[in-house]
Amino acid sequence: MVLLQVRKPHAILFDMSGTVTKSSFIDKVLMPYIREYCRTYFEENFDKKAAQIDINGLRSEASQDGDAPKIPADSAGMTNIINGTVAYVTHCLDMHKENKAINLLRFHMWFDGFRRERLETPVYSDVAIQIQKWRTEDNIKLFVFSNGWAEATKRFLSRTTHGDLNLLIDGHFDTSLGSLNDANTFTQVLKKINEPAQEVLFLTKNADEGRAANQAGLIVVLVLTHRRNIDKLDSIAKRMPRVRSFNEIEFVVE
Repeated sequence: MVLLQVRKPHAILFDMSGTVTKSSFIDKVLMPYIREYCRTYFEENFDKKAAQIDINGLRSEASQDGDAPKIPADSAGMTNIINGTVAYVTHCLDMHKENKAINLLRFHMWFDGFRRERLETPVYSDVAIQIQKWRTEDNIKLFVFSNGWAEATKRFLSRTTHGDLNLLIDGHFDTSLGSLNDANTFTQVLKKINEPAQEVLFLTKNADEGRAANQAGLIVVLVLTHRRNIDKLDSIAKRMPRVRSFNEIEFVVE
């Protein structure tokens, strides 16, 4: 059912979490994967550069953490090193400790998980259907703007419940350009994609991001699936056009 008509744009910019995939994807899928597959990751990749970078980084962090399990030196052998590494990672997860080595390990493990087809990104069906139509039938360029890391977003979209969606995406952007809550960041994106603001549609669940994009001159539509999210909007955000799903948008030519 079409609920909102929008002038057909030259390009569509959209964020990931909560818009393309459920916000719970990270907490319910990606984070548990670290705990479940940590040992497997190091056993399968022990001699590879990424895993060795992880081990060295984690060993350094563990040595500075008084109550944490320690990771033995390289001379201790693979089994002992992996045992120590897994013990330290488990300790960090249990104690909710964050550091650069843990963050890097997550990305290395997630990338490896997607490559080995152990991980799959659950994408909303309406999103997959509509972006296919918008790109192939309507010839609208599509760009992802994520609060995460652009390279991670590419990996996440490479294997989804609806196939490799990167085949439809013209470019990926992240917060290396600036905060999504800052209008200047969207101005930088417009320069990158070489499109005027009034010809770009931004789809997001985040009202603050929508407000920033609107200030930069973009067309903004909030995508809010749940009533509780609508109830949380302030008076300004409630005046923004909104839909529950991508398929409630119809483009018209003026």
